[in-house]
Amino acid sequence: MPKVEDVLRVLAEVKDPELGRDVVSLRMIDGVKVDGDRVEFTLNLTTPACPLRTRLEESAKGAVARIPGVKHVEMKTSAKVFATRDFAEAEVLKGVKNVIAVASGKGGVGKSTVAVNLAVALAESGAKVGILDADVYGPNIPLMMGVTEAPQVRAELIVPPVAYGVKVASLGFFYNEATPVIWRGPLVAGAVRQLLTQVEWGELDYLVCDLPPGCLPAGTMVLTAGNVPKPIEEVEVGEFVLSFDGESLVPRRVLGVVPQGKQEVFRLTASGREIVASANHPFLRRRRGDSWVRLDRLKSGDRLLVPNCVAGGQSMPLPKVGHDRASVRFPTATTTGFMRVVGHFVGCGALKRQRGSRRFAGVELCEPRGNRFRETYEDFYRKAFGVRILEEVDGQRFTVASAPMAELFAALDLDRGEEDRRVPPWVYGLPLDQRLSFIRGYAEAAGSIRLSESHRDLPSRGAASVAKEVVQETAAIVSANGSLAAQVHELCLMSGVPATAVKSQPGGRHVRPRGGSAPRAVKFAFRLSLKHDPEPFKLARVRLIEPLGEAETYDLQVDQYENFVANSMLVHNTGDASLTLAQTVPLGGILVVTTPQEAALNIAAKALAMFKRLDVPILGVVENMSYFVCPHCGERTPIFSSGGGKKIAAERGVDFLGEIPLAVAIREQSDRGAPIVASLPSSPEAVVYKELAFKVAGMLSIVAWAKMKK
Repeated sequence: MPKVEDVLRVLAEVKDPELGRDVVSLRMIDGVKVDGDRVEFTLNLTTPACPLRTRLEESAKGAVARIPGVKHVEMKTSAKVFATRDFAEAEVLKGVKNVIAVASGKGGVGKSTVAVNLAVALAESGAKVGILDADVYGPNIPLMMGVTEAPQVRAELIVPPVAYGVKVASLGFFYNEATPVIWRGPLVAGAVRQLLTQVEWGELDYLVCDLPPGCLPAGTMVLTAGNVPKPIEEVEVGEFVLSFDGESLVPRRVLGVVPQGKQEVFRLTASGREIVASANHPFLRRRRGDSWVRLDRLKSGDRLLVPNCVAGGQSMPLPKVGHDRASVRFPTATTTGFMRVVGHFVGCGALKRQRGSRRFAGVELCEPRGNRFRETYEDFYRKAFGVRILEEVDGQRFTVASAPMAELFAALDLDRGEEDRRVPPWVYGLPLDQRLSFIRGYAEAAGSIRLSESHRDLPSRGAASVAKEVVQETAAIVSANGSLAAQVHELCLMSGVPATAVKSQPGGRHVRPRGGSAPRAVKFAFRLSLKHDPEPFKLARVRLIEPLGEAETYDLQVDQYENFVANSMLVHNTGDASLTLAQTVPLGGILVVTTPQEAALNIAAKALAMFKRLDVPILGVVENMSYFVCPHCGERTPIFSSGGGKKIAAERGVDFLGEIPLAVAIREQSDRGAPIVASLPSSPEAVVYKELAFKVAGMLSIVAWAKMKK
């Protein structure tokens, strides 16, 4: 007579083809009963989407039937989705067994379409599924799922609507002002976390999360916590940058710097500010409150909240140089008077060396006799530093005859040629009054300053008299050094000095006296007002958005408030959703979507590297728009190349989960709000998505089994 032990012994030799482990150790066998020559048991599949269900059923039933004395075998098949997280004891998403993140790192690869059809295919297999639209700046999952009604709110929790058997949650539901808004305050910085914690998900086998891409190009200046702008590609993890908390700028740590490869970018111009960003990078728009809006949803005339006058800063101790204190006097630290001299020097000065030697002789200023500020600066040097002033023969400049003064300027990184001249980084970190003094000094050297006046009539017994009132001083800055002009412009904007955008002016050609011509250098020009605006923030009106082609791009991930200051504008993280998910709930795994194009493949490779650094399991790579099948002849054509997705997966040591075709039907059904898996379930395209769902479910089972063994 067979026994229960005999049944378990033979079933221990049956292996799950996906996991490579026996069904007994995987706890897939329940309810074993032996009654004479009759055996009953239940086979619990690891997922309803098991791709090799029939094969596993036949193997298990056949093994028991071969036991001596067994004549009848009754096997029930059920599904028991393994959990990749301890959901029963979790504080967040208590009833959700597996969280799947769908990412790309680049827009336009069809990531959302993959996420939607993956979720619907898993639901049709019998699993309990939800989908979370984590693109808080341009959510389109509701449209693709055909969801139009607003969600209900019960006990301060959002009750997600259901479409095609999938629970749907998206910030897009709350863009309509008539719907209840759970997110309070001027920011939606915690929107992803709140979608996770404030939605009544209930029990789910799988929660599919659609993650957003977006980024800024190399060279974008990010404002660090020390008020010093730094190119985004040079910002380091752990460094502090300034972030907007809803009221002021506060220092927050950089959690990630993510290269995103080449992407199509656009230049946004708003009230003297310019920034280049991808179409889906978000900015803070003021319209009946503040909201983060992606660039391609902004319009001319929209008002953006931007930093204006950044406070803080400290005087910097000056480097010590050897000098006779009886003949020259230096301050021990930067002062407003000293910084005005430094600004003037950056605008028109040079260090003078002894003839035939590298030793300094003094400081030379190109300030012609008769200029408005010539005597002002001569007095500065004489009275503040006690140095001698020498008149140059031609009267076009004067020299400060002090080698120690020149050595001090050299130690402050001011010993640069005209084309290489820069605003030293330490200037940005000075107190506001010293920054303003530097700007004034530079404007007095390099700018054409004039007074703007207003006129008003005064009552008089005789002829009417007119009173003039000086409104502000303005300066027209023109420089052949584009980098210097951009840096002074950035210093103006962060110091509350209104300025127009920097524009390049073609140099044209210079006609030589004896015939012929030569090209003139391109000039860079902007106007600034020396009337300081102390308000910490202002509204900048969008003037122009124009395409610029492709550029190497980066994204920052900033702690807590998830935004930062770039080119004197407030921008939000775009790659923060994956980090937020990883920090809030253990992810079952990441599915990376790419296309065959080289640019998309490069970005996919970098996205894979980022997720590995986050210690998130990589389920695999799927290549979307992989090929086109002619509807007339059935010929398969790889329009964008082929094999790239497989190559990236192999190079990164992850699984390649399949190729999805480029098909008009997929796009048409998505636009109709009817995912092709549900609307055309027998189509070749739907079959491909179902196979992908089977593979993803299988990979999650492997991850769950590995965690269970630990």
